[in-house]
Order: sequence, then structure tokens, then C-alpha cells
Amino acid sequence: MQEARDLMAEACRAASVPRDQTDFVIDHYLAGELRGKPSHGLAKFCFESQFFAHRQGPPRIVRERGALAIVDAQREIGPISARFAATAATHRARQFGAGIIGMINTQRYGILGQWSEQIAAAGLIGLVMNTSRAESTVHGARTPALGVNPLSIAVPTKGEPFVADMSTTLAPMGTLWEARRSGDRLPPDCFVDDHGAFTDNPATAASAVVFGEHRGFVISVLVQLLTGSLFGFPMSTDVDSTWRTGYTFIALDPSLGGEFTEFTASNTRLIDALRAMTTADGTAVRLPGQASRRRAARTQSAGTLTVPDAVYERLVARASGDFNHL
Repeated sequence: MQEARDLMAEACRAASVPRDQTDFVIDHYLAGELRGKPSHGLAKFCFESQFFAHRQGPPRIVRERGALAIVDAQREIGPISARFAATAATHRARQFGAGIIGMINTQRYGILGQWSEQIAAAGLIGLVMNTSRAESTVHGARTPALGVNPLSIAVPTKGEPFVADMSTTLAPMGTLWEARRSGDRLPPDCFVDDHGAFTDNPATAASAVVFGEHRGFVISVLVQLLTGSLFGFPMSTDVDSTWRTGYTFIALDPSLGGEFTEFTASNTRLIDALRAMTTADGTAVRLPGQASRRRAARTQSAGTLTVPDAVYERLVARASGDFNHL
């Protein structure tokens, strides 16, 4: 694992990432790898690092009204701009009972859960989501019209926050991008070709498929609206670049509903009830985020990471200052 950190640090140095931000950026992408989400881990770092040097300045609030504000991230590195937006949402929630931040013109980050968890660590309900180019379609269709529209929620408890981090597609687009680089097959029934037929061939896959048929369709549309028209950001095929992609960070203060001291206790009782659920064979039901936390703990304890050869080669190239090796 230390070798991965060292290579990432060299890549950040080559891309002129500020020294005081380097460890934070590395930790963010390593967290995706440790939690078993390689499409949002080292592979994502290798892809996104080609844009690190494009940053134009620190994120800034350019429009605000009450609980709502819009952030121009000025093409800041994704984890850095996301931390800014999550912090801004928290501050507004303290002032208005809710903080709703729309952000645009930013580089991308890895896992969403870190930002909703940051909000929950402040004793608030956190919701984080973003859109993308029109890269997903719904069950039975072939035309991409929605972003992949991932969503994360987090609530504070007496212990660790309860965090759920999910895509509204059956598989993230990062899976397709990595399969195109590696030549691996795609997971079955997650992507369709131009004719709407399921395919595991990365060369012919054209769209990710939204989960849950029409129920998932509704959730994806909701995320699209909350990362788009709510702030006047582009949606669907109008999202034509990374810089025109919308991100939303929401913080909700429970005191708005009169809940002060019992909020985390109530949440803890709910999570305890969920943990008490069992399957038909008597085993405990797995809660969202549970498996990824356990996986991260095991990997950190072992101190080693298993990285595909193709990803390792790209990481070595980035460390040498080569940001064109794909």
C-alpha cells in the first residue's frame, strides 16, 4: 500500500497539486480502493490526475439566497472542491436549518460517501449527488438521456454515521471505462448497445442501465433535477463536458424540526433494529456500507493492495509525469 501512496504522491507533485492538499487527495482515492470500489479508487485517480494541472483557483460561492448557494469550483481538483461544498452546506444548515449547495465547473472525485459522511460528522443529515453526461438509459430503452446520477446519504448515530453510497445505474460508468482499457468483459445485464440489447462487450456498450426499472427511473430523474434545473445547470444531453456537470450537497439540521438531543439516539435505535433483521436462513441482513467498511479494515490491517497490472502501469506513468498514458 505504501508503494501506491508514494506513486500517487509523485503524480500529484508532477501535476503541481499543492503540498498541503496532497495527502488529502491521495486518501480520498485510496478510500475507494480500500472499500472495494476500484472504479472509484486508483483507476479513477489515474484518470482524473490528467486534469489536476487544469485547476484555475479555489472554489468560490458566486450566487446565494437563504439556504441555497451556487459554487463555481474554478476547475479545482474534485476532492478539494467537494470538501469545500460539503463545508459550505454545513455552515448554511447551521444558519438556516438547511444548506443546499450546487457546484459546477469542477474536476470529478471518487466515492460520494466521504462527503455525506463529513456532513453527518457535524450532527446533520447529509445528501450528496451528481450527474454526468447522458450516459444511462432505462430498462427496455436504448437512448441515453440521464446521467449516471449517483447518490449518497449519511445520518449521525451514537457510533459511526450510517452511510449509503449508490449509483442509480446497475454498474458505474467507471466499470465500462476500465473494461475498455483492460479488455475485460462487463458484468452481465448492466449495459446495452446502440440497439438496446444487453452486452458484456465494452467495445459495443453504449449506455449504463438504471436499476429498478421504473422505480429506479424516478429516483434517477429526481437526482437529475436536483443536480440540474434546481441551480440552472445543464441536464441530459446539454451536459457536454466535465466542467458543465452538476453536483449537489445538502445538509439538514434536525433542530429545524424541534429535534435536539434525541436525534442521534433515535437514529441509533433505527439502525439497531435494522441490524436485528435476519434473512430466511437466519443470517444477519447486510446493511449498506457494512461490507465496504469491513473490507477497508481488512486491507488496512494487511497493509497490501492487489492492483491490476494495467492500473499499476498507468500509476507508474503518472508518477513519472506522463499523463497521456491511458
